[in-house]
Parts: sequence; structure tokens; C-alpha cells
Amino acid sequence: MDFSERFSLYLESGMITEDDVATINRIIELFSEKYGIILTEENAAAFIAHLCMIYFRTSTGEEVEPLPDEIFQQLSDLDTYDQSKAILDDILEFSQINDIERGYMLLHINNLLQMLEATE
Repeated sequence: MDFSERFSLYLESGMITEDDVATINRIIELFSEKYGIILTEENAAAFIAHLCMIYFRTSTGEEVEPLPDEIFQQLSDLDTYDQSKAILDDILEFSQINDIERGYMLLHINNLLQMLEATE
């Protein structure tokens, strides 16, 4: 199942814009084309919801607290960290988010990869 129903709900509520949907679809394509990871509603619903919140906060200027340094240390110790960082770097080539949101995106990418790894 694709994410069109979720995107429609988020668009209707004003949480995301058409540009956000286009960006998130590019992220979904990036996972598939470059990393061979197919994101579906079943395996990535939470990840997509988190991305939508990141883009919502970015568009509204809502500020969140930076992730604590301990979280970054824990992330860097995970075997999925290098791939998560590479994916984030690829996303940042076509998406503009602030440094704090980059930290959250890295966390959510890492969580997704950890979850997918656990279900293999």
C-alpha cells in the first residue's frame, strides 16, 4: 500500500503541503532506488509520520529542543549509523531543514533501519 491516503489526510489538515509530499515521495524513491529499501504503509508508517512532522515544523518555524548529545552518541554506536548518515546526506541534497531537524531525521532514519533489520 502506498502513502497516498495518509498524504491526503495530512494535506486536508494543513499539516503538509504539496511540496512536502513531493519531497517525501523523493525520499521514498531514494530509499528504493539507491538503497533497495521499499517503504510501505506497513513497514514505514511511523517514519513517514515523523517526516511529515519535521516538514510541518520546518514550514511553521516551530522550534523543538535539540536531541541530547547522549542520543547522538548512542546513534553513532549502532551498526545502522553509517547508512543512516549516508541517507540523510542524500536527502539534504534536495531538502532544506535546519540543524535541529536534521538530528531528528537522522534519529528516525536510524530507527527505521533498526526496525527493518529486526524484521528480516
